[in-house]
Amino acid sequence: MKSLKVGALALLATAAVSAQDLKESEVPAQLVANFNKEYSTATDVEWEKEDELYKVEFDMDRNEYELWYDASGKMTKMEKELKVTELPQAITSKISSSYASYKIDDIEIKEENGKTTYEVELEDGRKEITVIFDESGSVIKEFED
Repeated sequence: MKSLKVGALALLATAAVSAQDLKESEVPAQLVANFNKEYSTATDVEWEKEDELYKVEFDMDRNEYELWYDASGKMTKMEKELKVTELPQAITSKISSSYASYKIDDIEIKEENGKTTYEVELEDGRKEITVIFDESGSVIKEFED
């Protein structure tokens, strides 16, 4: 039991080292200025530093966002919650045909390295699965939660 507690503490310490909360004043000024210009209506803005990247989490237009920037201010990754009505038709059709017994629980769009994917959590009352789609509706990966 003692080794389990020590292991849990070590895991928490590792997580704390890899990502640290930042005050806005600790983020490069140009990065903050660019963010505020592009996302002027953002609320609940929280900054973190993960390795060499700056991560900002915020709410806007009733959606949750996560953006990663390098030190020069270039966005390297984006994640955003979506509503069912915002899913591309190809993905909606694929879900209707291949996952007809499931209901959509949660959706995120992710952009990284010029590639856009959609992560859709589906549930049918007995189990939950996550399916990652490309923009054309093809399944990239599927796994059980």
